[in-house]
Amino acid sequence: MIKTHDPIACSLTTKDAARQGLEWADLQRHALTATRIDGGAAMTFDVEWADSVEDLAARERSCCGFLSITTLRSDDEVRLEMTADNPAARPVIEAMAGLGNQ
Repeated sequence: MIKTHDPIACSLTTKDAARQGLEWADLQRHALTATRIDGGAAMTFDVEWADSVEDLAARERSCCGFLSITTLRSDDEVRLEMTADNPAARPVIEAMAGLGNQ
């Protein structure tokens, strides 16, 4: 049996995707950590960034159905995990997490 994957597609317009990409780049600067995990990447942030992280994660989930994005908030930090079943999504995830050149 051949395994099929969700297509790598975003429902945003080019302009909106560019704007959201800039938000990811800004968020990367506030990350405490950014690491590769099975199927994607994880980032941690000081809890003061929780609302921003959760908002951007929710918007990304709504436009990029091929991604699985979860957030977990604790008393002092928020963890963001981005994964995908499709290996072709890894460059997208790594760019969002700022791991493309590591």
